[in-house]
Amino acid sequence: MRTGLLLLAALGLLQGCQKPLQPPMSMGEQLCPEWVHNRHTVRGPDGEFYPTWHPQVDPEYGCYFDHEHGDDPRTSLANPELPPFGYVGKLAGMPEAHEGFKVFVANRGVRNDEDRVALTSTRIVAHMGTGGVRRYSVRHHSLMFDLVAPSGHRVSVQGMADTGLVGSICARDPTLNDTDPSNDIGRAVMTLPGSGCHGQNPGSLYEIWTFKLRLAEKVEVVASTAVFDPITTMNPFNVNELHYTEEVFEGFQGLRGCNREAYHGPVYWYNPGGPEVFYTDAFGRAGGGLRQVVSRHSDVGIWMSQRSDGFQNQFKLSKNHCAPGLGLRN
Repeated sequence: MRTGLLLLAALGLLQGCQKPLQPPMSMGEQLCPEWVHNRHTVRGPDGEFYPTWHPQVDPEYGCYFDHEHGDDPRTSLANPELPPFGYVGKLAGMPEAHEGFKVFVANRGVRNDEDRVALTSTRIVAHMGTGGVRRYSVRHHSLMFDLVAPSGHRVSVQGMADTGLVGSICARDPTLNDTDPSNDIGRAVMTLPGSGCHGQNPGSLYEIWTFKLRLAEKVEVVASTAVFDPITTMNPFNVNELHYTEEVFEGFQGLRGCNREAYHGPVYWYNPGGPEVFYTDAFGRAGGGLRQVVSRHSDVGIWMSQRSDGFQNQFKLSKNHCAPGLGLRN
């Protein structure tokens, strides 16, 4: 009995010495240390942990990151799961810089600045950064795309999408509208004054990429992402040169690639007989480790947006994610 009382007293003493858990100390308005950033991970399909989406200001410590990833994927009605950034690139043997992963969410019922209403819910996770020159020479970039529609149409796909050739934004439309698909400019960028259609004062800036992902002849997804404030500008005669846009053109400052828009769709179904779940490699060839989900349909596009003057097989939505603290690699 005496021994039991002594043990109880000792336990009480130890509990009294333990301090209650304190909330994390706020770091205030400063750049987050790397260890804070490394806390934002998610388990991928292979069981490994990958960096994932996070807000630009850490909700627990109050510090900020020098990059942002766009919309909160957890708000998506098409897929609310956190995406594993870098998973697709790992399977392809093509590592992609973390800062370049951007998320675009468009839920059914959302109205855009052109008064069009989304008829489907879609989510794009695209690797598109404008802070470096590597994008001028790398054609394939990772894309995750999800869509659900009231009609039962559905896709949840991923892979290394083809973004076509790189070229001046001025040359994009002529190449897309001719009869030669081999010269299509899919990554249309700003180029140095005198090398395209722009002089020293272009008035506005724009860079747009078109992602095309075709999987095992069962589906083709087309998505386009664009920025109104590209961080760098291309020298078409030497794509490895780094030129910051605000130093190239007059009248612009604080460009961080954070004011964006995306075109969700169109999507083409070639899967009338299923199966709805199949596997491909990172480039869409049958067989491999990437799980794909495509509903049993045969439709060359579906209506994805509506306005009083008609329907479209895609939906455009603009979002501005600019905030203090963003750096030149965003």
